[in-house]
Amino acid sequence: METSSRGNGNKGAGGNNNNRNNRRRGGRKNNNNNNNDNDTKNKNRNNPKKHKDDNTRSSHMNSKRSKTTTAPRDVGQRRSDVPGPSSSERLNTNDKGTNSDSAKLAHITNHRFADLKISAESRRAMAEVFRYEFMTAVQSETLPLILKENKDCLAKAKTGTGKTLAFMIPTIEKIMASMSNNARQRSDICCLVISPTRELAQQIGTETERLLSFHERHLKKVVVCVGGTNKNKDVKSLSGTTPIVVATPGRLLDHLQTSGLAERMARLDTLIFDEADQLLDMGFRPDIERILRLLQPSRETRQTLLFSATIPDSVSEIAGIAMRRDYNFVDTVGEDSEQTHLHVQQQLMVTPQALQIQSLANILERETKNNDYKIIVFFTTARLTGFMAELFNSVKNQTGYDVLEIHSRKSQKQRERASDEFRKRKNAVMFSSDVTARGMDYPGVTFVLQVGLTDRSQYIHRLGRTARAGKDGKGGLLLAEYERDYMVKKELADMPLESTSIPSLDTASSAATRAIQNVSKTHDLRTAAEQAYRAWLGYYNGHLKKVKWDKKTLVQQANMWGAEVGLKAQPSLQKRTIGKMGLRGTPGLIIEN
Repeated sequence: METSSRGNGNKGAGGNNNNRNNRRRGGRKNNNNNNNDNDTKNKNRNNPKKHKDDNTRSSHMNSKRSKTTTAPRDVGQRRSDVPGPSSSERLNTNDKGTNSDSAKLAHITNHRFADLKISAESRRAMAEVFRYEFMTAVQSETLPLILKENKDCLAKAKTGTGKTLAFMIPTIEKIMASMSNNARQRSDICCLVISPTRELAQQIGTETERLLSFHERHLKKVVVCVGGTNKNKDVKSLSGTTPIVVATPGRLLDHLQTSGLAERMARLDTLIFDEADQLLDMGFRPDIERILRLLQPSRETRQTLLFSATIPDSVSEIAGIAMRRDYNFVDTVGEDSEQTHLHVQQQLMVTPQALQIQSLANILERETKNNDYKIIVFFTTARLTGFMAELFNSVKNQTGYDVLEIHSRKSQKQRERASDEFRKRKNAVMFSSDVTARGMDYPGVTFVLQVGLTDRSQYIHRLGRTARAGKDGKGGLLLAEYERDYMVKKELADMPLESTSIPSLDTASSAATRAIQNVSKTHDLRTAAEQAYRAWLGYYNGHLKKVKWDKKTLVQQANMWGAEVGLKAQPSLQKRTIGKMGLRGTPGLIIEN
């Protein structure tokens, strides 16, 4: 597999143990290929429209219990043949002296992997490689159902709850059965997993390789195809027997259209969408619809598994297109499931723009004084993330910590290294753009700090990196004064934000001052600051109404920001860039010659 990531996607899994075997009637949405998700709202009456989710609350079920929806023809049938634990079934694995990794999980069931009807090789991998004995709630709800039937399955499950194993264990069993029956050609691809981000795709690939540790050699090839890597290398890796492919939508579509993959996937056994709501949030719906058209030959015979943290209309519509009519719906969240954004401590800190770097340094100084800390700081743009990381690393001898960075301006290998390093360190600080906001599992994150404007959905997704699997954690929001009204009174009006003063620590303030002074002295740091200035200008140009600025005020604020972060000379912009921003004729800009 083309991956250097060694993260354990299930290690931080916990899941809510509100498992039930109740079943309800389900169905399918009408097929709809309209790219505007809103156009199809309230048009369809069947499942899972009745399970509508508002992306922030798990309120689409009429019960507080975990549900599974089955085919209309099965209505009224009691699914007693599919085991599932009750909400009272808890187990302290420390008391059993087993499951050393899973012992760290706060919420697991007493259902054992050893009791599943799966191959001895997979059971051995669970025991010896993962060292898991007991299933999480998500796994115990979905695994028996997916293993028993060839029906498609739409599962509502939180991130960080062991979903990768929930869909890969049955997938591998199906591949084994298919190959043992000589039912396919050597070149056939058996399983396709579609992931929204490169990092999550790599993580899924790594978990799958671990699960295949004791299987026969011809099963062990897992190819990860993501953007930002060499396409020709993908083609070479895909040659020969390739049972499992994990891909991001853009790169997958490219291969389906140009590399002959569509023909090799005509007899696909399993199609999996992970983090389906994020796939659609990120604008991949047109690509997904094209992919599904290219995979149409396998639609009636393959098993399609769609996992999503929320079930908005857009996910329901894709389920209707991708899945057969009698698919199952499994809810492992439930109506009363406590959401991270409702129970985690959230601090609101407001600072003058001129003191933003000093404020950030003081907050980090306070948080890194703890014995065990893992901190993620989110910024508005990739360029700003890179600049801030370089700025803080220029004074790491003074602050006592170095900063990892992960954002779209880094190569795939650099992002993988940063991700791996953040996981394995006991104490770590990582600056990030939104590539880590959903899906990725970083165990033990103690503090998530968000800097600058964001929206409600993004805020919740980012906050979800902490307090996972029942562990402690908290969030913080650092705003400039001009951002406060919009964020507090409108976007996050119902969030439990607690106004908190920003600490003033001499060491941190001194380090911040020195860092700002370094900008004018260091070529690389100055270049990063200039790039961040342009990105800052572009970002806030798209949010003028939120901060109540006109174009002239925007440029004035950008120029002040540049000076405040240490730039001695105002950066210039290309004439074309100024035109695209709609800033022609705005005073205060410098145009490149």
